[in-house]
Amino acid sequence: MPRSPLQLLDGLLDADGMAAAAHRFVLGGPFGAEPAETTAERLAHFADAGGLLVETSHSYAGGRAEAAVGRWLRRNPGVLGVTTKVGHDPTGGDIPLSRDTVFAHVRSALENLGVEAVDVLLYHCDDPARSVAELADTLVSLTEAGHVRRVGVSNWRAERLSELAARLGERGHTPVASYQFSLAEPDPTLLAGSLHADSAVLDVVRRHRLPLLGWSSQARGYFARSGPKEPGDRPDPYDTEDNRARRLRCRELAERLGSRPETVALAWTLHHPGVWPSIGPRNTAQIDNSLRARRLTLTEEQVHWLRDGR
Repeated sequence: MPRSPLQLLDGLLDADGMAAAAHRFVLGGPFGAEPAETTAERLAHFADAGGLLVETSHSYAGGRAEAAVGRWLRRNPGVLGVTTKVGHDPTGGDIPLSRDTVFAHVRSALENLGVEAVDVLLYHCDDPARSVAELADTLVSLTEAGHVRRVGVSNWRAERLSELAARLGERGHTPVASYQFSLAEPDPTLLAGSLHADSAVLDVVRRHRLPLLGWSSQARGYFARSGPKEPGDRPDPYDTEDNRARRLRCRELAERLGSRPETVALAWTLHHPGVWPSIGPRNTAQIDNSLRARRLTLTEEQVHWLRDGR
């Protein structure tokens, strides 16, 4: 009997292998800030192409994103799993992660999404004023209440992530980690408090065998551009000397492989087992362009060369 998308999702989050019809890409994008027809078209196309998981947040689009996704999920129950995040207000600011606040936001998310349980619930931020033990207890309580199936965190310091993974592991849970992860390593001073999966975070991820949801896996289109952003744009956290060299190497390898630089860069993320790259295509054609990375096999030498130039 064929396995349902949610059964496949559970299997993929727990192991490195995957079913041939499924893939590890996670669909994000401007839900709640785009026409409803565009959202429906993107979600349907992504599901038809073997997608399993859509990513949103309780705070995105001024609090409208979950409801935008929920309208499609109600018409297509069980077709896609959903991950959402709590811990930001509608302006994107951090809020205290008290048990009452987190439970209230999760209940609101369930209503917005029209689902019985959130497949993956993430803290969008840390709350350093609270102990890891307290925050872990809240996550476990959410699963015991049946509100969420899997739990995890985004943008936590490595040492706090390590403690959380240990505490949750003792109680039978393997958390999902969510950080920026791509071939382009950003200037951390320009990420507005968000965190890149640096070597310390990756050490924790590997030691505890955590699934890593890599947001901004395409570095905001950096590898598709030939130069800097248009004048007047905010400073680009990805436009560094090292990343410009990586982009040139992507172009060189893409020419040899008959591909595109952004496809090569995305294939680099897929080379890392346990990483789920989050993509934000604005239309179905861009979804197809991203999915071409699945068919691009890189050697170990090419993976190291793309990043380090040797």
